Amino acid sequence: MMLNYTFHENIDESDSIMLFESISHSSKTTDMKGKFNDVRIISEKISIPKADYNFCRPRLTELLSKQSEQFGNSFILGRAGTGKSTLAIEFAKDYQSVAWFRVDSTDSDWETFSQYLISSCQNALPNLDFGFSNVPSNQSQETKVLKFLEKLFYKLETASQKDRFLIILDDLHNVFDAEWFETFFKGLLSYQFPNVHILLLSRSKPPFPLWRLRSKQQLGFLEESLLLFTGGELEEFLKNEKFSTRKIKQIHKDSYGRISKILEWLDLQFIHKTAG
Repeated sequence: MMLNYTFHENIDESDSIMLFESISHSSKTTDMKGKFNDVRIISEKISIPKADYNFCRPRLTELLSKQSEQFGNSFILGRAGTGKSTLAIEFAKDYQSVAWFRVDSTDSDWETFSQYLISSCQNALPNLDFGFSNVPSNQSQETKVLKFLEKLFYKLETASQKDRFLIILDDLHNVFDAEWFETFFKGLLSYQFPNVHILLLSRSKPPFPLWRLRSKQQLGFLEESLLLFTGGELEEFLKNEKFSTRKIKQIHKDSYGRISKILEWLDLQFIHKTAG
């Protein structure tokens, strides 16, 4: 499927205006790409992915729900295979509108990153016009970032008056080294609306301290240790496999509670059964 973004630019002495004109769909290809002001938009990056497994862990979704009531933003920290994205997918089910953006290292350019973020919001809220004025090119990078956030959240504040809205930035660690990232991150946390929540998923912490942001009640935090399966969760997850309690305890010990290791173990068991 192809998403085509077409823009008209009316250029005057001080500014350029981008208008979101159309989104056209084609079912002839599964490589959904579009063009957004000279940036190729790969739709898989702004679509909610399919979960690796279907299993709800109320312990974690309830924790995120409480954080969403207290903070506008939650930071989920965990290495690859610890279930960050799967948790976000489950949590997103409680929201009427969800914007998902899986960040790659190729998004370290601010223009690319910001246009992907707009695209993800437009994808989630197709009836809202996200076309707004560019910041003049002679402005500093910091000014561009802060003005962008101001205009984006002005739009989102309007949309969230009716429905709860969730933004998920997955693999955010890929742009930690970008020169604009700290300005973006701290600017993002300055916006707090009751019906707008932001999940930030990362394999590592940003290259600046988070304690001040957490102490100011701007950021909820969920560490990797909380993502690990408890013994009870693993027992519930494997209840249809008819394993003994002793076997489940051994799997939990060998996997350290990491879902990727648990799934690898189950795949190996399936292969052995098939071969036998």
